[in-house]
Amino acid sequence: MSLSSCFGAGAILLSLLAFMGCSGDEAQKVQPQSRGQRGEACQARNDCQDGLACINGVCSKNDFDLSVSAKHCDRVECQVTGDCCGDKPTEAPAKCAARASVCDTPNLPGCNQVAACTDDGDCDGGVCQPGRCSNSLGMCTSDTQCADTCLSGFCAISFQQCSDRLPCPSGVCQNRACDCSNPDYNRFDPICQDPDCADVCVLKCEDERCVPDNSCEEASDCFRQNLQICDAGRCVECVDDEDCDTGMGESCSPGGRCDKPCESNEECPFFHECQSGECVETGCRSDRECVLAAGEAVASADDARLLKCLPSELDPDIKTCKVPCENDGACGSQLQICDDGYCRFIGCEDNEECRAYLGLAEQMTTPERPFVPKAVCRE
Repeated sequence: MSLSSCFGAGAILLSLLAFMGCSGDEAQKVQPQSRGQRGEACQARNDCQDGLACINGVCSKNDFDLSVSAKHCDRVECQVTGDCCGDKPTEAPAKCAARASVCDTPNLPGCNQVAACTDDGDCDGGVCQPGRCSNSLGMCTSDTQCADTCLSGFCAISFQQCSDRLPCPSGVCQNRACDCSNPDYNRFDPICQDPDCADVCVLKCEDERCVPDNSCEEASDCFRQNLQICDAGRCVECVDDEDCDTGMGESCSPGGRCDKPCESNEECPFFHECQSGECVETGCRSDRECVLAAGEAVASADDARLLKCLPSELDPDIKTCKVPCENDGACGSQLQICDDGYCRFIGCEDNEECRAYLGLAEQMTTPERPFVPKAVCRE
């Protein structure tokens, strides 16, 4: 037998002996690595235990035992104005009628104090102050008071020679400005310290909320709102276009406000367009627009990059920005779950749930708020 044959046979024999020696040992088993529990780091879905999903690199619960309710929560403060006022009177005595004008309004509302003027009509309630004649510096209220007359061949003001063919040059009344001081204002008037006028409820019930009462009986009632027109019991900025700055294109809206028509989309809210001078809701146009408009302002933990421009549930012709989802865990807000493919607010089933949602606990009346708000769950 050759030397190479001996080596080959020896190698085979050693292999057989090694196999026989190992055959008696227990077979080795590879234990799989444990899957992540809730809150542990992950890279893929199957890194987490059953019932958890890998969301933003963390094993998180992806479905919750909650359903969306069609009901919503309302904060209810009143049914009638009396509910807003407690024991406070809702009307002040007659002696307090002009208190807002006397105590709180040093300047007349709507009057532009720096505006140039030629008469009182330019000052919106104020007085056009006298100016100075350009040729004599004398006080004047019109150009006619600055006229220079020719007397015995000499001008009365400039002393220049003059004649019928060479009249005296007349000056102009310049530097007239509006005086917007309120003539009734006197903060030292006793009415300003009268408790009968101070301890009055100035709230009214509107859409179940207690809001400031902006009603009026005369123009002076509107001064505290910086308005000067009382129209049909409400304080307004205008009643017709003439009350507005028509030179700037303003017109009086049905709500009694001077509005200037828009000229470009930049003058309108997001997802609105300027059409014929009005801002009209048109909805989003692309997913990118939703992302850029939301930026870092998306509620709770929602990622703006999840937003999609999709048809609205209320108006299919107008698209709105939504967060699509596959499971509850994909919704960043803890008050939303995945319903029909979109993250939606869970809603409510009873008033106590709404009380928790609105945080209405340990509510107490105060002199400024003599009522306790209620939480109501309704369709």
